[in-house]
This record gives sequence, structure tokens and C-alpha cells, in this order.
Amino acid sequence: MDELYLETPGQLRLRESARIEKLGAEEVRIKVIYGGICGSDVKVYGGHLPYANYPCRPGHEILGTVVETGENSPFTTGTRVISFPNTYCGNCEFCQQGKTNICSEKKIFGVTANGLFGQEIVVDSEFLVPVPAELPNEKAILTEPFAVIVHALKKTNISKKTSAAVVGCGTEGFLTIALLDHMGAEVTAIDINQDKMDKAKSAYNSIGTLHPDQMKNPLFDLVIEAAGTKGAIEMAFTLAKPGGTLITLGLTDAEVSFPALRVTRAELSILGSIIYTKQDFYEAFEILKNPAFNISPILSEIVSLTQYEKAFADALTGNYTKIVMDFQNHG
Repeated sequence: MDELYLETPGQLRLRESARIEKLGAEEVRIKVIYGGICGSDVKVYGGHLPYANYPCRPGHEILGTVVETGENSPFTTGTRVISFPNTYCGNCEFCQQGKTNICSEKKIFGVTANGLFGQEIVVDSEFLVPVPAELPNEKAILTEPFAVIVHALKKTNISKKTSAAVVGCGTEGFLTIALLDHMGAEVTAIDINQDKMDKAKSAYNSIGTLHPDQMKNPLFDLVIEAAGTKGAIEMAFTLAKPGGTLITLGLTDAEVSFPALRVTRAELSILGSIIYTKQDFYEAFEILKNPAFNISPILSEIVSLTQYEKAFADALTGNYTKIVMDFQNHG
């Protein structure tokens, strides 16, 4: 069996993996079907996450089939599962409150701990979620990034009259647009890439689009920042109506300035949101199973594992949404 291996930033290769013969009591062996490339994978590949550890096996977004179980695992062989991106301890004050997404002892697969991009991997059952039988693989692989949006949008009230701006049309931005449109909000997509906005408009013809250079002080009830750049975050602060809400999803370690006086006088609500809990996964499943939920523009391409170089090169361009590698197609 093969796995991807990142020796140092930019030095990614496919190699034969060492097989773990004996499973722990809670562990399962998984035959990976698909692996989705996340923005954090691209940053680790490029050496842009200062806390990443090298060398490592990258990746955390996987869909696979359980082929062997430890004696105490709740799973049975043949079950399809998707992964969490992080471990969590279960004991800290946040885990005790059910907030496993902000565990103080978490480790990040493919960043600070060995990742999941291998044809056959071993994972603790705690960090896996079973996939409903009626959900096809091409939708199931989107559950993990979609759960990020499900978790975030639960932080505020959204109705059919809610005006919402989504800043950034990457994978998370498109998933946000898809869910807001599905909920009936009045959505405006904002990006510097006109092709991405055209793609959004084509898929969701009821939404509006704006290039940052074309904006004339528009204001929205809800602003979702999904680009994760200094400029996009600072712009997002200017887009919320008085009494409005800004939810930050994008990740950057850059120092950001914000209009403190406007935040106070306009009584803005600024909310951070990071990943999800298992409950968000189950809610994401229910939405993805709905045939009326349109995710047509999200999955850009599925390539063979042997085309991993192309997959990461395409992801680096920023011109795609979700790129998925097929771990069973090795030709």
C-alpha cells in the first residue's frame, strides 16, 4: 500500500507505507476511497504554517471503508467513514463542555500529527463518523468541509430576508453560498477572481456578485469571511450593517486591523468559528441527502492518487474549489 509523504515543504512523494500489524482496542483499519485537499494541506505543502511538523504524511479529509477493527471499536467491517481533522483529549474544560473543536490538547492530522493520505491507514474510532448508506461517495467526501459551514451558520439567525455577503469563493466560500441559498437568504458573493464569481452566479442564479473594486459601501445583515487574507478580513468589517454579524472562517496568522469605533457604535457581533462537533456532521449529512441542496460547483475534479503532483499544483493556483484524489485508482 502507498502513502503520500511530505519530507519538507514542496518535497512531496508517493512511497510504500509501513503496515501496522496489530490494532489497538479502539482502532480501525481503513481502506481509503477519496482524499480531499484542504487549504491547510496546501499551506503545509508550501511551508506556510509555522507550527507544522515535518516530515509527515499529509491530509485529513478522507472517506474510506473499515476493513478491520480493534476489539472495542464501535464500527463493523464494511462501514464507510469520514474523518475528523483533529484529535481531542476528552478531558479538558472545553471537551467537557462538548466543545471538542477547541480542545486545548488537540493535534491536527497532517499538520502537527501524521495525516491520513494513505491507501490504508489506522485511526482511533473516536475520530471517525459513519456515513449514511444513501449518501454517494462524491457527496460524502464533502461532508467534512461542509460541517464547518453548518457549525458556523448555527451561530446566528438566518431567515429569507437576511442579506448575507460571502467574502471569498474557495471551497468554504462556495459551501457557505450553497447553504445560505438553500436557506433562502439574499446572498452576495465577493471575490477578486471573476471566474469564481461567474461560476457562483451560474450555479445559484438568485445570488449577486461583487468585485471588491466595484463596491460602493454595501451593507449586509450577515458577513461570512471565508478568504483568510488580511485584506479580506479587514474589508469584511466594513460590510456589516449596524446591529449586523461578522463570522470569521478564514485562517491567517497575519496581524489584522479592525475599526474598533465602528464595531462599538454599530453594535456589531464578531464571531469566530472553527471546524465542528460530531453533531454538525450528522446535520451536514441530512442536508447533503436533500436533492434540492445544490452543491454542483463544489467538486472541481477527481484525479488518481498517482496524479498527486497535478492535484496539489492545481490546488496551489487558487482557481479550483475542492480537488479530490482517488486512492483506489492507482493507475
